[in-house]
Amino acid sequence: MKPTWVPNELDIQRIASYTLYEQIYWTVPDTLKLVARGYEDKPIYVPTGRTIVDTTHRYTAPGFKFATQTRLDSQGTDTAPSQQFFTDLFKREEFYTRFSGNKRFGLIRGDWCWHITADDTKPEGSRISITSLDPASYFPITHDDDVDKIIGCHIVDTITVGNEARIHRLTYRKTLDANGNPDGKGITVEEGIFKTDKWMGPTDRPEKVIQDVVQLPPQITALPVYHIKNFEEPQNPFGSSELRGFERLMAAVNQAISDEELALALDGLGMYETDAPPPKVDGKKVPWTLGPGYVVEHPVGTNWRRVDGIKSVLPMQDHLDFLIKQLRQSSATPDIAVGVVDVTVAESGIARALQLGPLLAKTDEKDGILVDKHTQMGFDLVNGWVPAFEKQTFDGIDLVPVIGDKVPSDRTAKLAELDNMLDRGVIDAEYYRSEATKLGYVFPADMGDRVTTEQNASAARAAADPFAQRADQELNA
Repeated sequence: MKPTWVPNELDIQRIASYTLYEQIYWTVPDTLKLVARGYEDKPIYVPTGRTIVDTTHRYTAPGFKFATQTRLDSQGTDTAPSQQFFTDLFKREEFYTRFSGNKRFGLIRGDWCWHITADDTKPEGSRISITSLDPASYFPITHDDDVDKIIGCHIVDTITVGNEARIHRLTYRKTLDANGNPDGKGITVEEGIFKTDKWMGPTDRPEKVIQDVVQLPPQITALPVYHIKNFEEPQNPFGSSELRGFERLMAAVNQAISDEELALALDGLGMYETDAPPPKVDGKKVPWTLGPGYVVEHPVGTNWRRVDGIKSVLPMQDHLDFLIKQLRQSSATPDIAVGVVDVTVAESGIARALQLGPLLAKTDEKDGILVDKHTQMGFDLVNGWVPAFEKQTFDGIDLVPVIGDKVPSDRTAKLAELDNMLDRGVIDAEYYRSEATKLGYVFPADMGDRVTTEQNASAARAAADPFAQRADQELNA
């Protein structure tokens, strides 16, 4: 359904597309209508869209976390206080849970957003909020001469006032210089209630002012709405759904499997033909009575027989497999990524890399967009929102996004490789433990000292025992 309260045609199409691709993801029957063939009124809808999105979601920024690190010019700064502060912030805001959901629907819709707000009436340490924002409510304000330059944004919701629909609008704008360009000095915010047809124009005024134009604290110099695109497209301020371009192919898959089911159903029920007239009771035509235990009577010399049905569904299955294969290849969703893989392929690093290559390349591109935007958000939190509202400063600290491994490593092969290098003297025990830690092993901080102490004690015992010493010499010889 098109939003009637949006005046711009491009925004109408954008918001309608969000709804469309959500329905495709959830396999809503009315979204991809099938051609009715025969009397089958319950077609099958294969959730191919969900497979594409969920697989891409799994390989895009897996294990995403924010970590604090010191800047190069601030070596020696203790990161523990800042790490604890942001750990508590993200835990309180359920950020990582929301991140996963926001990312999934960003793939479905093509856009996703974060919104940072603060309430200085709350106790210190709990004033900042990070919420996910429906991209359908986000309307950027662009520079007159450059659509890629965002100078503000509206956050819009429809509400009911009395019995009439109204627009609730929260607007952020960058302060501008005399030439109409952002001066980097601050952000203003205003809030009001508007009529549904008069809220987007530069001269539109609210029916009710909730908050006059005020400037956010001077530490905040960036818009508090962070918009992440699924695809980066020049001169397009919005992204595109992961399912864009596959609508017809997905409809063909649904049509093929529904036709196959209908063919099997008709063959099971059977189809009959005859050149005999229909039966009559008391001179009135009645339907044929067919079924187990019934005997069909018809005039002498007429033909009655059952029509042979389909002999095999293999041609249909081959056609269906072809469609699904094309859909997965076009969307870079290989079988190995959805769990269909031979053991030898899974254990072969080269074969696995070749099969996962297209998917990893696609998701690496998305990771770049995602990391860039979250790096901006981390910088604004550390240098703007936290000192402005929580009265804390973390000088020399950066809040950076960290992404985990997309492909699980073979721990057995990795340990065998480390064993070989340790035995040959290429690495020492400390490096061995550091690499084993990356595989999930946890060592106490004093493990090195404990191993050295145990080795020295073992050597001392051997030296005190002449028989053991003699045996050791002969064995070594």
